[in-house]
Amino acid sequence: MTRRFYLLAFASAAAVVAACSGSGTTGLRAGPNQGTIAVQMTDAPLVFDSVASVNIFIVRVDARRKDADSTEANESLDVEHRGDDGEHHDSTTWVTIASPNASINLLALQNGLTSLIGTSAIDSGHFRGLRLVIDPSKSNVTLKNGTVLTTTSNPPIQFFGSGRHGIDVQLDDDLDVRPGTMTTLTIDFKLSESFSMRGLSIGHDGLMFKPSVHSHSRHDG
Repeated sequence: MTRRFYLLAFASAAAVVAACSGSGTTGLRAGPNQGTIAVQMTDAPLVFDSVASVNIFIVRVDARRKDADSTEANESLDVEHRGDDGEHHDSTTWVTIASPNASINLLALQNGLTSLIGTSAIDSGHFRGLRLVIDPSKSNVTLKNGTVLTTTSNPPIQFFGSGRHGIDVQLDDDLDVRPGTMTTLTIDFKLSESFSMRGLSIGHDGLMFKPSVHSHSRHDG
């Protein structure tokens, strides 16, 4: 099973923006040639029956016009660019489309439930790179017996380290933000493939984290 993030790219046309504002979805106004992005998460069953919660601290979600690999997704993590200034950034510049700065329990999002984790105005265009910036030091897995696994616990979760890390999201197609059109981008976080046991038992040996994340998009209007 997978855990899914939803990114809704709303149109920058005045009527559509007004409708979005009226519904309370974003409360944002996009400038000329911009759309707004709303980020949601959903769906999260895990194969390990001893796990009570999987809490991943998501700092932000970034997109860029040029595609990216796992190395590039982990670069310039301390530099944040907002997409609401009407400027057309260089194609290699990461633009932040959501900043939840929160721990998300992925196991709580099942059976079609979603959780909005951020919105942003963003220049229209094609985006071919996407990354999730997480903080492993603030992430944990809680077992049903109350044991909490972290980067420093015994047993631990083996992340990439204790600092922030950018996870490359494999886009099946471009994120195409169009003025006057709403786009939904669904990110599938394949959690059962992203965690593996370091030995014979989670409670005894801990977990290893190696994320598997993909996405696809659609236009709703």
